[in-house]
Amino acid sequence: MNRVPTFLMRVVAARDVNAADAQAWAALEARAIEPNAYLSPFFVLPATRYLTPRSDTIVCLIERLRAGQRDLVGVGIFDKALASRTFPLPRLIAYRSVHSFLGGLLLDRDCHAQALDALISGIRRQMPWFMGLEFGQAWADGTLARNADNPTRRNYCEVRREGAVARAVLSPFKGLGFLQDKSFGSRVRDLNRRKRRLNEQGQVQWRWHRDDGIPGAAVEDFLALEHMDWKGQAGTSLRSQPNHEAFFREVVSGFASQQRALFTELTLDGKPVASCCNFISGRIGFGFKIGWNPEFRSAAPAKLNEIELMRQAHAAFPDIELFDSGSGPDSYINDLWPERRVLTTLMTPTNAAGAVALQLVEGAKRLRQALRSALAPVREPLPNSELAT
Repeated sequence: MNRVPTFLMRVVAARDVNAADAQAWAALEARAIEPNAYLSPFFVLPATRYLTPRSDTIVCLIERLRAGQRDLVGVGIFDKALASRTFPLPRLIAYRSVHSFLGGLLLDRDCHAQALDALISGIRRQMPWFMGLEFGQAWADGTLARNADNPTRRNYCEVRREGAVARAVLSPFKGLGFLQDKSFGSRVRDLNRRKRRLNEQGQVQWRWHRDDGIPGAAVEDFLALEHMDWKGQAGTSLRSQPNHEAFFREVVSGFASQQRALFTELTLDGKPVASCCNFISGRIGFGFKIGWNPEFRSAAPAKLNEIELMRQAHAAFPDIELFDSGSGPDSYINDLWPERRVLTTLMTPTNAAGAVALQLVEGAKRLRQALRSALAPVREPLPNSELAT
């Protein structure tokens, strides 16, 4: 007789994650229903050591017990938070470092709904003083959002969404078609002119590093380029802060060990003038950061680098189905990549008190909107004679 599997939750401090758990975590990432490089152990564990060493970040490990075997099927990384305007009770906020551009959970594709249920049930039993979960910068159309919204699995009330921000993404098999579209004509011609002018100064080439590892020179060139211009001047580049540079080097080493780090470079006479670093999770490439030499500003080397990715990604990276730019609404990439996905903040209760709190917040929000509408000044229509003039 087949027994129904049991799902259990273990909670460990991020600083106490052992090698066995980290290995199981990396294996889960490869089969996650919603890939996310920013939730990889190769990213999170260095981030908690170098970027947030004083925080009490916890890792919730969801395990499935079946036929005497214990498998890791879910991972959630959280920071503890007090009440806020949007959630007036203590809650857990999904961990995001200053260099994390996507939130969420890692859930096994074969049992993602059960793993999410086990997470919420585990928090309710083991940490009942936390009344809800908050996921910032989560995909509004992703699996986590759909699972949280599923009426058959809703714990207490409907998940609440806060805000919506569109982010540029790229489907590699569509990239070349976009460049050939008439609507792109003027932009492509302009960048082709810039490339010709750059060619007058030397030989321009595009190259990438992944399968054979990331050469040390590529890492050094990237750090140098990313430090140039305003980032270095403002002290926000990776190289400006030793702990951030150490974090980056360890993350690159970890992803590169599994051929999941990808650097693309635009070079002039063999020397990079623009570089972009990506990390791969599942079948998605996550754009991390870019660097470019301001000496060649007029040639727009960062844009030329991305244009070449659009032209060649489908052939060069057949295992990647989507690139997430990781960019904001004002990024230059929005002029090049026409596809969009929407990010939002997801909040879901873990117990009845959390459900009531979210309902009250939502009710207060609707009341404020109704009052603003009711109190808005009513404009009297102009007489016909005034309209005529």
